[in-house]
Amino acid sequence: MIRCPYCQVDIATRTEVCPLCHKSLTEAGVAKEEIKKTPLDFPKKAHLPWLAGTLFDKVYLLVALNLAVVLIVAELLVMGKIYFSWFILSLVAYFYVFLRFTLRQDNFFPQKVVGQAVILSIVALSTRRFLPEPEIIFELMLPIIYLISLIIIGIFLIINYKNPSRYLLNVITIALLGLLPFTADMLEDATAHPLAIATAVLAGVTLITLIIFYARVIISELKRNFHV
Repeated sequence: MIRCPYCQVDIATRTEVCPLCHKSLTEAGVAKEEIKKTPLDFPKKAHLPWLAGTLFDKVYLLVALNLAVVLIVAELLVMGKIYFSWFILSLVAYFYVFLRFTLRQDNFFPQKVVGQAVILSIVALSTRRFLPEPEIIFELMLPIIYLISLIIIGIFLIINYKNPSRYLLNVITIALLGLLPFTADMLEDATAHPLAIATAVLAGVTLITLIIFYARVIISELKRNFHV
């Protein structure tokens, strides 16, 4: 059994980070050999756990893989380059994430919103190659995705104001993403679309507000989730 040098709690399982104060045990002088002697209180993860999916996962991914090969080979033979295949395959990936990790998972609602925003961003960016006006991605599509997501999670946070710690990191993630369209516009042509500006302003106000009112909760959540 290991004893944490910081909070003096006894730790009965093998770990290099104290589960109570989240401090590094090795940095405090606890030998790695001593940690290795402590038994594991949980089973080891199986090798390649991503292969141990349901029948739906295996069938869907097998069909998607075959579709990807057919589309890419056909487009290379016909057009000599890969053009539309990326968009179609990104839609296939989006529907997999939507069905597998949104509808079938019991995650918190804000986590599902963040997941949808991320995968929709990938789909939107995959269309940039063949749009007649690719700047519409950063001026319209991405700002709309982040603006709607930020408003939805913000409303959800207000409704659940008594227990905000579960949702703060989701709001911060969307707020940080909301700054990207404005930043991309400024880097490309030193001007920004009004919708990108509005999204960036709302995202910035949200980040500042969260830091002012929930700084301690945010730090606590970062320590709990990432051991920082």
